[in-house]
Amino acid sequence: MQDELQSAAQLEQLGKRADAELCYRRLIADQPQLAVARFNFACFLRRGGQLEEALAEHQKAIDLGIDHPEEVLSNMGVILSELRRDESARAHLERALAVDPAYIPAMYNLALLHEEFGELPMALQLFEKILELNPGYHNALVHIAQARSVSDPADPVIRKLRRALRRSHVDALTRESLHFALAKTLDDCGRYDEAFAQYQIGNRASANRLWPYDRSAEEDRVAEIIDTFSPEWIAGRQPVSDRPLVFITGMFRSGSTLFEQVLAAHPQVSAGGEIDYFGRALTGSGKPFPASIAELDDTGFRNLGTGYIDYLDRSFPAGALVTNKRPDAFAWLGLIKALFPNARFVNTARNALDTCLSIYFQQLDGQIAYANDLANIAHHYGLYRRLMEHWRQLFGVSIFDAVYDDYVADRRPETEALLGFLDLPWHEGCLEFQRLPNRVRTASVWQVRAPVYRKSLGRWRNYEAWMEPVRQQLAD
Repeated sequence: MQDELQSAAQLEQLGKRADAELCYRRLIADQPQLAVARFNFACFLRRGGQLEEALAEHQKAIDLGIDHPEEVLSNMGVILSELRRDESARAHLERALAVDPAYIPAMYNLALLHEEFGELPMALQLFEKILELNPGYHNALVHIAQARSVSDPADPVIRKLRRALRRSHVDALTRESLHFALAKTLDDCGRYDEAFAQYQIGNRASANRLWPYDRSAEEDRVAEIIDTFSPEWIAGRQPVSDRPLVFITGMFRSGSTLFEQVLAAHPQVSAGGEIDYFGRALTGSGKPFPASIAELDDTGFRNLGTGYIDYLDRSFPAGALVTNKRPDAFAWLGLIKALFPNARFVNTARNALDTCLSIYFQQLDGQIAYANDLANIAHHYGLYRRLMEHWRQLFGVSIFDAVYDDYVADRRPETEALLGFLDLPWHEGCLEFQRLPNRVRTASVWQVRAPVYRKSLGRWRNYEAWMEPVRQQLAD
């Protein structure tokens, strides 16, 4: 048995997933009562995105009486969370802790769930308990620092962050996270020089995991998108659905989460969050977008659209207007418009310097290659402007610019205009979106729970010396 499990693991490491899966299935067929094989197979399936089957195999491992079921229950909680079955996810994580009250992975994942639902006291309580059990579990400390507002440079959270960074055994990604967390707390205290220094260290460290950013290649890609999605191309495609779908796009850190929450407070709207359907579908062929679209025949084009509609129908309440908040989706607007001619786009906009600075101050996904360099961020911002101008020339009536700065200055008129654009009746609750008990999975998880303050406007002026080159680049 051990040899077969080791063989399957080696095949997966070599990238031979089909052979690895066959190896697992053969072992389970020969020894169906082997709980550990079920568990290993479930983990394999989850890594491959086969979540429903992974869930079923985890349950079989539980039914077979596997040792240490808290690990299996915790894994099931994470999968259920990814499948948006939030109450079941919470229940499985709590079951894991009932088996072993000191099992940190279940505690941590439950804290993350509380965090995403805006349940700050419960999240902080669990993060603090994790640190009591294991002071070296630094990710819990990072979440505490990001969730709390710190006003005193002598705050214990800052001392703990500095102490953690002095330790030599901290892995690279955690160390990077600690630098970003320390920078955030120093920014809270108004220690801007020290904060920027920490952000610089964190961003330099992220270079090891971010994809390289090639300005020339990105310019070529944008030019290819503009050439591909011409008025003639869009008019020549057979639409898939006339549903009035809603996509929220724009630069990262420009207010997309805020405006989705404004809409989520409306009884006719369901917030979809960052639905990754198109991101996965458009890179599935192994070719970059838009080359991946050129290979699609009429059947493939239709399947792309119907697959998205089927996903929405499976995942959200019938009749709801579902928002898809993908900040990086502004490259896909021509394709989406061809698939769904009644689609509408909410383009979130914010002061350009504040946007660029906020991206630099956020520890983002490794695929966002430009995020750790202010000059690259400004360059990407210019490409975003160019693409949005192209889409406005093609179907500007379908694009609404939701301006963060205007919203902060006066929420009601901006909210009225947004609802009117989407043909939604006025709903007073949209002005109090912070009270929503819904789940928010984004880097802005705590910002959208707080009242809207003007202090976020013109934040770049605290870092004016470092932002001057960016200002000149954007002006050019």
